[in-house]
Amino acid sequence: MVRKPLKGVGETNLISIIRNIINTSEDNDLEFIEIDGNTLAIKVDGLSLSTSRMPFMTYFDMGWKAMAAVSSDFLVKLSRPLYAVVSITMRGDLDLDEFRELINGLKEGADYLGVKYLGGDLNEGLDDVIDVAAVGKPLAGIIGRKPRVGDALVTRPGFGYTGLVFKLYYNNELDKWIDVKAVREGIEILRRPKPELGMLNDLLRYRDCISASMDSSDGLGKVLWTMSIDGGVKIVVNELPVNDEFLNSVSSITDINIEEIVFNGGEEFLPVFSIKGNCIPEFEKLGFKPFATVEDGNGVYFKGSILRYRGWDYFIGWSST
Repeated sequence: MVRKPLKGVGETNLISIIRNIINTSEDNDLEFIEIDGNTLAIKVDGLSLSTSRMPFMTYFDMGWKAMAAVSSDFLVKLSRPLYAVVSITMRGDLDLDEFRELINGLKEGADYLGVKYLGGDLNEGLDDVIDVAAVGKPLAGIIGRKPRVGDALVTRPGFGYTGLVFKLYYNNELDKWIDVKAVREGIEILRRPKPELGMLNDLLRYRDCISASMDSSDGLGKVLWTMSIDGGVKIVVNELPVNDEFLNSVSSITDINIEEIVFNGGEEFLPVFSIKGNCIPEFEKLGFKPFATVEDGNGVYFKGSILRYRGWDYFIGWSST
């Protein structure tokens, strides 16, 4: 038998294998289960510190980030995370103070997000790994990933910051541009992501507007291609969901492709909603920006061409065509 490594297969294809084996067809940011007539929302999310921790991030930051990552998925599905348990694998030579940092990060992140951190499981291994499993309450039924034709896509105009930091870091240029405001803000977003669970009540007022949603943890390109493929629709990006402050700040940095860092960023943890066109004014009042439209057809298009950026895919990396 010829051995085939996971590297190169890609997270998306591996998830398809899992779902074929366990015999489930739908993929969503949350899973919904029925227990004695009550619907619960559940989610597990994890990270390896050897691949996810950047030099400017502490163990406290990683605990906070892990808790924020799972909570972000609840927000986009208009659900409230209530309780979390955490499985932690640590190297035996890790410093005890760093372990305390990690637990404090998990606890303070949970407190900030209104989640009760109950405890969990502890193991020793060759890498530091954090897995957070949360359970909560869906507040507005099940929202999937299939946009309606005629919808508009809206999001917070806060893209670019994290993609900029990733690009500079992997190009070994982060220190060179560290004093640029957009870089400093991108670092802070990566260290302490803050999903806006406080907006849930406002969003619930417009539940009937929403047909689909995802969060941008794996990049905006991944969101758009997933919605297009799952919904069997064509998505046309009309403008980049960025703000003027970011564009002004990043203009001083040479050799940066704005489109790449916007579409192939990730870890912004910003919600993307597909909504009815007549609901745009209400969402704009909440701070959202319409940036794309949903049409008959297939694929994702920007400036008249197929969008080449496809976001982050584990076992492949940043993907483009």
